[in-house]
Amino acid sequence: MRAPTFSILGFLIALPLSSAFLPHLKSARWDISPISRTCCDFTSLNLVPLSRLNNEAVFLAEYEKLCIDQNGKLKGQEEFVLGLVEEDEIADLSRFVVAAFGADAIRLSQDINAFERMLMSPAAELLNGYSNIVAFAEVFSGTKQRLTSRLQRMNLSPPMVRGLDPKDAIEVAEKDSLVLAIARPTQGTESKSEIIASIEVRLQPCDAKIPFSLPWLDKVERRLASVIGLGDGSPSDLQPYLSNLCVDEKYRANGIGKALVKCVEDIAQYNWGYNRMYLHVDEDNVPALSLYKRVGYRDVGHRWNPFWAGNAAAIGYYVKSLQIKEPLRN
Repeated sequence: MRAPTFSILGFLIALPLSSAFLPHLKSARWDISPISRTCCDFTSLNLVPLSRLNNEAVFLAEYEKLCIDQNGKLKGQEEFVLGLVEEDEIADLSRFVVAAFGADAIRLSQDINAFERMLMSPAAELLNGYSNIVAFAEVFSGTKQRLTSRLQRMNLSPPMVRGLDPKDAIEVAEKDSLVLAIARPTQGTESKSEIIASIEVRLQPCDAKIPFSLPWLDKVERRLASVIGLGDGSPSDLQPYLSNLCVDEKYRANGIGKALVKCVEDIAQYNWGYNRMYLHVDEDNVPALSLYKRVGYRDVGHRWNPFWAGNAAAIGYYVKSLQIKEPLRN
């Protein structure tokens, strides 16, 4: 993910904010503090457990060596369940992501490249005093936007992009992310969950460009890049893209991150029918980079590097070849 950005028009008329991808923050991924909660007054788990998806998640049967069992439960702590995030869970997920990456990392004026700054300054500076509110609204609104189509069907089926022209396919993919979380319910008076880990996968043009918060900015930047000879401005190759891997600090070193990566890879293979997975990673973030290399990701060998990219041009762009398998059957 990258730091959130705003449409100037949207800012002026107070339109809802939309969230960002933050894969390149040095202090974010794998440097995660537990969420502070003032009470344990939760009642239900607003997830769709993968174990309830019948034949869609049968790949869980192959997870003997991972920390998640064939029922999608965390081994040794079976109250924690792996599932699809539902609409009622987005608020808790957003709080978790803000705690994971930090409000200062998500707030508007931090860690944006020269192109974003050109579009957003100086109006963006007015929002910095509200970083915590802005961070939560940014993550909540953006996540809900990216899950628009997925929330209508709540299964592991692929985004319906086959046969569409590139422009229409990108617009469909932008609203059909899939977010998994590991969480447990606790008793009380409110409907919330304790989330300890999450991950997101979506279809993304594989041109090495780090996604913007707002899809129209991606389109603007690609068109501008095409003027200087960097791409043609209309990428047609959509591939699975992994982002937003978060693990609560208290639960790290238990293989949860590795298990979540494996899970979205299996969804991309078995359910979506793709043979590659892409991601961005800050190469100074040694734990994250080590994990991805260990499970088979390699440097693509090129970066999105227009003259305005700034530090973002140094962010690693990695890919893993996925072995195409026949869908598993019960």
